Amino acid sequence: MKYLYPIFYLLLLLFTYGCATYEEKLQHFDKFYYQQGDVQKAFDFSKNLHKNALLWEIQSGLSAYMAGKYEDSIKKLNEAESKFNQNHMQNIFQSALTNTGATLLNDNVKTYQGNLYEGVFINYYKALDALALGDNAKARIEFNRANDRQRRAKQYYQKEIQKTIQENIKNTEKETKSSSMIDKNTSQDKINSILDTQYSNLKKFKGYSGFINPTISYVSGLYFSLQGDHKGIDLLKESYGINQSQIIGEDILLFQKQNPFKKHTWIIIEDGKNATKKEFSIKLPLFLLSDEVYYFGLALPQLEDGVDFYQNFTLQGIHSKTFDQISLTDNIIANEFSKQLPYILTRSIISAIYKTSLQKILNNQLGSFAGFLGALFSATTTSADTRITTVFPNKVWLMRIDNKVGNFFIDADKKNIFEFDIIDCDSKNPLLENEHKICKNTNNLIYIRTTKNNIIYKLLIGEKE
Repeated sequence: MKYLYPIFYLLLLLFTYGCATYEEKLQHFDKFYYQQGDVQKAFDFSKNLHKNALLWEIQSGLSAYMAGKYEDSIKKLNEAESKFNQNHMQNIFQSALTNTGATLLNDNVKTYQGNLYEGVFINYYKALDALALGDNAKARIEFNRANDRQRRAKQYYQKEIQKTIQENIKNTEKETKSSSMIDKNTSQDKINSILDTQYSNLKKFKGYSGFINPTISYVSGLYFSLQGDHKGIDLLKESYGINQSQIIGEDILLFQKQNPFKKHTWIIIEDGKNATKKEFSIKLPLFLLSDEVYYFGLALPQLEDGVDFYQNFTLQGIHSKTFDQISLTDNIIANEFSKQLPYILTRSIISAIYKTSLQKILNNQLGSFAGFLGALFSATTTSADTRITTVFPNKVWLMRIDNKVGNFFIDADKKNIFEFDIIDCDSKNPLLENEHKICKNTNNLIYIRTTKNNIIYKLLIGEKE
């Protein structure tokens, strides 16, 4: 008995410290990345973080890309891809149930496994790193990998997760069949009712049944089309089929005509912050529990909508033109999350039943005070896994213009946020030190990332100094 109390206090202390540390680190990173717009500081902060390594390697890899540290970015994203592939070579949903620590505590003690959309983004940003370095061979490989991941994602979920859920439900029924502590039918009805309310926002994504990120299809298709590869048009069509962008439709016609003498400039704007997760708790009424159990609760993750920094973008120059919105990252995240949700709920129920069983055992064998400590342990360790990468944009916008000499402004909500010039260039007159000058006689791809207080610019395709 004398050893029981310090064990409980140690477990609670360790658990509470771990959660607080993760939340504080993520908030600290987001402060650098979004609020201050200092992506170099975000990279410096994240590059040496090892806890939840996959998550932080993604955060670090993207912040390095934004900071122009392309070799560092590729290194970090290679490490992230290696861990991601290792996780997903196994059936990560099955293996999670064998983790005793996660069952006794919660999913936060498990290694961060990663989501399929994150794996796609890893290869996509490696491709952008390669473009920034002028490595076309590497860019081609990474674009191909990103699109291959997208094609496999839907099939993966349709086959693997449904099989796992059914097996988990059968195992749960066997393990809890003899338990009389909880009126399962009543509690499940209440859980379903709360879920219908708490997750009602997911219903709006039902029509978005695929796992295809149209931005990745589009930028890949644009790259391949500019390289004269005919599969580029198929990728452009895939993107157009999702977002119906007029600009993308025109691009398809443009590349089918294949006029090598007419040059264009494309502008991609990544804006906002992707959807994140928060926790909400379900506490069942005491009359559902026996006299030997003091606490029964579930904690589940819930998606919070992504954040936009600007509502619309226009290009001012020879003519005023409005950017097309071509993707919403929330769609991809919510769709994948909705496929995981039955599994998450099943795991949470199993964990809750284990914890109520622990309370009963402690109460019967060591007395009511020990049972109370068991309830305290259950209440404190009932926590949802809200880990999620935060470096991706919420929305992506697109513009294409014919190359004509002139000065151009990008307005966001009627505020000028960026200026560039299209100029005549030739081998005898290289670009000036001002990197916002691009060549009329080359096809160009301008990449812009917004934060709350900074605009990040890159010329990914086009003549560079």
